[in-house]
Amino acid sequence: MTERQMVLIVDDEPDVCWALSTLLRRHGFATATVASGTEALRWLTEPGHVSQLVLIDAKLGDMEGAALADRIRVETFCVAAMIMISGYFYKDDTLVQEMLRKGVIAAFLTKPFRHDVVLKTIRMVLSAE
Repeated sequence: MTERQMVLIVDDEPDVCWALSTLLRRHGFATATVASGTEALRWLTEPGHVSQLVLIDAKLGDMEGAALADRIRVETFCVAAMIMISGYFYKDDTLVQEMLRKGVIAAFLTKPFRHDVVLKTIRMVLSAE
């Protein structure tokens, strides 16, 4: 990676934000973390804030991750790939499959996640962009 790619992490669990941010920074990514959908929308509309990837928790305190993904596409200029992360849903759940089929999200990760799986998924998604 020549330029550090920015990953926006949207999760209301501080420990998850810390773990993902630490992992990604160790592997050459730049990261920003926010704890709600509202904060994510605000961050993405701030001048100079550009993200190549958005990691979205499926269950946020102020909105569902699926609704946030839709709102990101409608309310911001963000065209970054999005990966949903969840401890509540599984990849074969109807909602997840529909979001993947429609291209709303590029991939799905379950919590608890393994670091190698997170990195492999992110690299796969970013290489497809």
